[in-house]
Amino acid sequence: MGSASVELSLRHLKDPDFGRIPETQNEEIVSLGAPHVDSFNFFLGRGLQEIITDIPPLEFSLKNKTRVKLELTGATIGKPRLPPGAGQTRDCNLYPKECVERRASYTAPVNVDLEWSVDCAQPLTHRQTLGEIPIMVMSNNCHLNGLSPKQLVEHGELVNETGGYFIINGSCRVLRLLMCNRRNFPVALTRDSWRRRDSGFTEKGVMIRCVKDDQVSSINVLHYLSTGEAKLEFVLHREMFFIPLVMCLKALMDYTDRQIYHFLIQGREKDAYFSEQIKAMLGRLQDEDIYSHEMCKEYIGKSFRHRLTQTLPEWYTDAEVCSYLMKYHVLIHLKTNREKFDTLCLMARKLYSYVGGECKMESVDSVSMQEVTLGGHTCLQYLKEKMVELMIAIKWFLQIKDKKETGNWVVQENDIKRAASKAKGTGSAFQSFIATGALYSRSGCGLMQHTGLTVVFDHLNRMRDLSHLRAIHRGAFFVDMKTVEPRRLTGEAWGFICPVHTPDGAPCGLLNHLAKNCIVLNEMPENPQALHQALTKLGMTPLHSTQPVPHAQCLEVMLDGSLVGFIRKTEAQKFANKLRVMKTRGEIFKYTEIVLIPERKYGGQYPGLFLATGLSRMMRPVINLDTRTIEYIGSLEQLYLTVAVSPEEIEEGVHTHLEVDKTAIFSNIGKLVPFSDCNPIPRNMYQCQMGKQTMGTPFHNYSAQTTGKAYRLQYPQVPLVRNAHYDDINMEEFCMGFNAVVAIISYTGYDMEDAMVLNKCSMERGLAHGQIYKTEIVDLTLLEGLSGRKIKLGENNFVFRRNPTDAIQKNFLDSSGLPYPGTQLTEGDPYYCVYDLNQHKYRTTTYKGEDCVVDKCAIMSASLILGECQRVSISVRVKRNPIIGDKFASRSGQKGIMSRLYPIEDLPFSERGIMPDIIFNPHGIPSRMTAGKLIELVAGKSAADSLMRNPAVDYFGKILEKAGFNHYGEDVLYSGTDGRMLEVEIFEGIIYYQRLRHMTADKWQVRATGAMDLTLRQPVKGRKKGGAIRVGEMERDCLISHGAAYNLKDRLLDCSDLSQEWVCEDCGGLMEPSLLPDGGSKLFVGRQPECLVCGPSATVRQVSLPYALRYLVAELTCVGIKTQLGLRSAGDIIGQVQTHESPAEGPPQDATLGS
Repeated sequence: MGSASVELSLRHLKDPDFGRIPETQNEEIVSLGAPHVDSFNFFLGRGLQEIITDIPPLEFSLKNKTRVKLELTGATIGKPRLPPGAGQTRDCNLYPKECVERRASYTAPVNVDLEWSVDCAQPLTHRQTLGEIPIMVMSNNCHLNGLSPKQLVEHGELVNETGGYFIINGSCRVLRLLMCNRRNFPVALTRDSWRRRDSGFTEKGVMIRCVKDDQVSSINVLHYLSTGEAKLEFVLHREMFFIPLVMCLKALMDYTDRQIYHFLIQGREKDAYFSEQIKAMLGRLQDEDIYSHEMCKEYIGKSFRHRLTQTLPEWYTDAEVCSYLMKYHVLIHLKTNREKFDTLCLMARKLYSYVGGECKMESVDSVSMQEVTLGGHTCLQYLKEKMVELMIAIKWFLQIKDKKETGNWVVQENDIKRAASKAKGTGSAFQSFIATGALYSRSGCGLMQHTGLTVVFDHLNRMRDLSHLRAIHRGAFFVDMKTVEPRRLTGEAWGFICPVHTPDGAPCGLLNHLAKNCIVLNEMPENPQALHQALTKLGMTPLHSTQPVPHAQCLEVMLDGSLVGFIRKTEAQKFANKLRVMKTRGEIFKYTEIVLIPERKYGGQYPGLFLATGLSRMMRPVINLDTRTIEYIGSLEQLYLTVAVSPEEIEEGVHTHLEVDKTAIFSNIGKLVPFSDCNPIPRNMYQCQMGKQTMGTPFHNYSAQTTGKAYRLQYPQVPLVRNAHYDDINMEEFCMGFNAVVAIISYTGYDMEDAMVLNKCSMERGLAHGQIYKTEIVDLTLLEGLSGRKIKLGENNFVFRRNPTDAIQKNFLDSSGLPYPGTQLTEGDPYYCVYDLNQHKYRTTTYKGEDCVVDKCAIMSASLILGECQRVSISVRVKRNPIIGDKFASRSGQKGIMSRLYPIEDLPFSERGIMPDIIFNPHGIPSRMTAGKLIELVAGKSAADSLMRNPAVDYFGKILEKAGFNHYGEDVLYSGTDGRMLEVEIFEGIIYYQRLRHMTADKWQVRATGAMDLTLRQPVKGRKKGGAIRVGEMERDCLISHGAAYNLKDRLLDCSDLSQEWVCEDCGGLMEPSLLPDGGSKLFVGRQPECLVCGPSATVRQVSLPYALRYLVAELTCVGIKTQLGLRSAGDIIGQVQTHESPAEGPPQDATLGS
């Protein structure tokens, strides 16, 4: 994976820079958070101004005909600061570390400038605070932005802090990257659901997802009807509406029918069917007595006026209502009606070309037709919606007050302030959105899901953190779909989506990760008109040019969803090549996507030259072979380029570009798998997932961390065999495993398949030792007093204090009632002690849990306002050395449990005295086909024993020979039990092993009694619920295979849902026997059940059976199915279910029933 010429040092401790803070950050690491940070910076800067510009003024009238106008003129977002009265401090800036320690939120206020006027008088301005919204770490409004590595460390952060996450109540959350349809590009689709839109609709249409400069999106679909007509679909207040195509065109521009026909038919003059349909649509419009531009606008405005009463005043004319509708709901990415008219004409030509079979259907499940929904853009849309709600709330407040007031009431400034003050819930709504991932929005913010939008940035290990920043999800909508199209990995994803970094199971193919070199564009061109001018200079004929254009011989040129001109088909390729040269030279925007789709005789995509400069597009760098410079290409652009993987593949006149790196198709995590080309793809997928579950070095600032749970490998090591990318992203600073001497041999019988035997002596000397850091928050304001009275927030009725009369507490607690750091705690020891100031009593809390050591106690408060200590966090360390059942994994995707700690005296040894740390069974290699594991073993051996500075060499066998080892990595071993030489040579070397966080100590669940399920009376599942592991089918089969009949009965019946039930011997009924009370006493005591069907003469016996069976019989009875149970004596076959067969004759003795 890495180049053999790269110098990979193994002598970190002797490096003179070891332990020193670098002067600059590692750009490879910092860039991983760029999609999140850059999008949030857009939200803070240009995006905030765009939404202020786009929100239209809100006008309305009162009962005295007074006209009121509300308009937003500005907005600002501050930086996180300590609240006023937070104590004496020089620095009032609030930093992320402090929020994490105090379980606070990293937020800043949002202020908007609201301008209002009455009857066109001089407008007045009111500044309103909408609340505190979360601020992304390392964004422009974060105090860490721009700090040097040394300053970052001083503030408790990592040297290479990536940012890209929020902090809500001390928990780090990151917004998901979601896949969505490509913006401003018409896509020809076939969807069966479109047939159900209305009568006459077909499954064919052209869809375009329009995105404005403020990132608000809207979808328009041009539908094809069975009559040959076309109708445009748009959404208004989350409700779909349809307008005939020609009516929409006529409402946009004041053109005659002949002109509309000319603009639609251009380039398709020979298409008789299209020509006839245009004439027919124009004729239908005349049949409705609509002839002119103004008549169309009045007709549409009149039809939709009642739908826009909340946003438009009543004095607007029908034509003005239509203009508002066309501006904000039809092709919203275009600013002028003329641009919308031309683009609709292009969509119509593409639709009828698709219906006629001249172009093929496109797929929105293809990466070429997708882009990324960024977190900052979602926040921008949500804030815009909250601003609109603020204006509407003010309007309703004033109108309601106007109805209550008598006389000639005039709006005053205090009325505006009072109405606007109710909008402070915006901050809490924002924080709830980030904390829960649930977005409660009226518009939906252009998303197909409203839950699961954020994930926990849990700092389990470094690989997990880095993968969170590059993860991209297809959407929760596709999780339950039976089709596999959204999950399929196609060739179009080459270089954009990693082919191996996706989980197995339900999210496979839906949760993906961006390739290492893939960027998500967050930069816009400084001069948008420069590209249009360059196109004209290169020979493009502008739209509506006075010179005649032979449209049939030309291709259309589309720029960001707007039709801008035409170029001749014969010159199209040369035109695109010149444009690409200008792009590489920096003469036009370097992230311009140039897509030339040529015309094909037998179909293909709709031809044309499509240019894109918008945000959220996926792009990646390649080498342009013509200019020998780096060029960024997009996912759709790549389809029409020929990119060579290596220089050896380049063919003159065929290839246009060259890959920057052969391994650029993999993600940052996928590039860490050693010798991945020698393993099956599923194994590489498993390693990408298991690498994120390992114990390692999650962070360096342990003293500043108060995370709920953190896993730490006590003695981590840098892998002897690693890829060059491992050093590129400084993974040696966050080691996640250890180099172990592995012998591949069938030796003990405890190492079947993937199970492994661990050297007990190696474990005792620190191999795979681990610790778990747990933090508990103790908040005295939430305690209840000894009298049962609940303490209100702010009342200091409890204080931390040690009980002076308790001698035992002196060994565990200091004078403040908190445990000493370094104290060893076992269950039942004093944990902390508080004093009730009201009742003058001490309250001691004892420790519950496994043995631990107190790491630290951090004093907090109920809020950021300083005061008497009412809140503390207690962090403890739990030792987790390897025990039987703990999971380990190699980097070849093979995981297994440790089956036994083997004494060193019984392990095999070599002539040099080398004894293996791990014994791995050779049967685990062929079935998994992990040849990369064998190569790593030989390479690791050469790296460790030859003392080579550069272990990334081609021939490891020669290195082993120079070091005195066998060329093939085989050793002669001697038995540890009797000292005899083993007759076979053993494959032995060094493999980097990872200890997973799945440990027996966290999962063992043994209990005799406990919580039961109320319905089935079976033990509940889960330790937190007081339950245990439930015996399933695999466990049952295992017990049967071992012949453990008594154990099986004990587990599945006696200790599960054993129940004593009455069964009628005559009819075999389980539900029929019933206890009937005595007629005199009406008591059930001592009564024998009677069968309600057979009567008192029938024999009813008590049997032992699972309660789940009784529940099943009751369910069958409810649906009219009678179940008969046959009884047998203990010596005969027991447990027979008979549907129509009568029970056995003769009274059985000791009747029993099997489940």
